[in-house]
Amino acid sequence: MKKLFTKGWIPTKLIFPAVLVAVIAVIYFTYFAPTKELGSFSKFSSGAEINQNINVRIDKSAGFDKDANGNIISFYVLDKNNVKVQVTSHESIPPEIADADIVELLGHMHGGNFTAGKITILK
Repeated sequence: MKKLFTKGWIPTKLIFPAVLVAVIAVIYFTYFAPTKELGSFSKFSSGAEINQNINVRIDKSAGFDKDANGNIISFYVLDKNNVKVQVTSHESIPPEIADADIVELLGHMHGGNFTAGKITILK
């Protein structure tokens, strides 16, 4: 039977994997972890069909556009630079959006409008 730890075994064989895991964790929590911090629409290319996430503040002073049935069909948001953008969605927009402050949008820009594929209420 082979011994797990030989006489010349050095614990340095565990140091490299531990450092690698620590570096990956720092990168994830610094750059990729979800946050409630507001994003900027300047990162979006107008006319590009690539969906991206952005956190924005609901502009309640602009109101909500509704259809004949009273369902919300579009609303306005502000990014961290106070850029105002109209948001529309192919899916139905939840009525709870009227009480929200910050939402996460997944979508893309079309001119000056944002088309959201997914809307998540954060606050």
